[in-house]
Amino acid sequence: MDCEDRPLPGLADRWSVDTSGKFWTLELSAGHATPATTGERWTAATLAAAWRSDPDADLTLRSVGVESVLPLDDRRLVVGFAVPQRAVPRVFASRTLAVALSDSSTLMVESPASGDLRDAVDGGVDVVETGNPDLLEYAGSRPGLHLAALPWSRLYFLLLPKGSAGLGDAIPEDTAAFTAALARNAVRTDARAAGPSSWIDSAARCPASAVPTRSATSNSVVYPATDGTAREVAERVVALAGPLGLVARPLAADSLPAALRRGDARAFVLSAPRTAAGPCAESSRWPAGGVVVALLETRRHVIVRRGTPRLMVEWDGAVRVAQPGDTVGAAP
Repeated sequence: MDCEDRPLPGLADRWSVDTSGKFWTLELSAGHATPATTGERWTAATLAAAWRSDPDADLTLRSVGVESVLPLDDRRLVVGFAVPQRAVPRVFASRTLAVALSDSSTLMVESPASGDLRDAVDGGVDVVETGNPDLLEYAGSRPGLHLAALPWSRLYFLLLPKGSAGLGDAIPEDTAAFTAALARNAVRTDARAAGPSSWIDSAARCPASAVPTRSATSNSVVYPATDGTAREVAERVVALAGPLGLVARPLAADSLPAALRRGDARAFVLSAPRTAAGPCAESSRWPAGGVVVALLETRRHVIVRRGTPRLMVEWDGAVRVAQPGDTVGAAP
């Protein structure tokens, strides 16, 4: 899917739906679906097996109501849904279902040894993706570079576990003014107040977590340790809470999921894709009965060196090298 939700060929280059709307047939391209002397290519059977064996892929499919994945032959895979899907299901563009294609043009991802992306800009790197306004200002003063905003792609929100004592006056009744002020003053990236999020509303109707939650006794506002924007939001919420004595606490990636499932914090500052392929997959690790308050939407920018091959911006804001079938949505 491109950034305007138009479907484009990938591993599958054709797709169709039956009259009921419940069964979509994906036809894998001949170049990827048949054995070759260089190694085994993807077939409908190996693709179905890969999805079933991968926990994230399996969860994504189940969360959007996929009931069956059946290969008809080497090239045709039939995906059955519980309810009709008249438009091409966005789940087919989910990164959890992505597979490696050895003959695809890809971006080589590298970081400068110094860790400073200004060295990448000065060192002739073709594409730099960033949310840092200082780096964008720096690149804007350099010749031969094109700067472009990517789609709004991340949604930041507060999750208050069931039984949480709340955040006092940190979240006023006028949520719209509060989130606008957060976007304007609290974070150092391109941000705006969160708009209506249909998938957040849908997530409230997803099956509850099987892990029992306990009453939140901690005074921590927890955020992912590697997410600078989440840290800035958590620190602002703690400051606004004033006399409650809250503390903004980072948790590493290997510790956050367990704390989240237990609801072991006064509140969590989290982010997720603004447009979700499977709402229930996104919310499956949340504690049961929590309250979600959407706060911010953010986007990143790309710094592109002129003469770089055409790029495609996908539905979730990701950037990749444009392929022969990509005729829309390419950056200069």
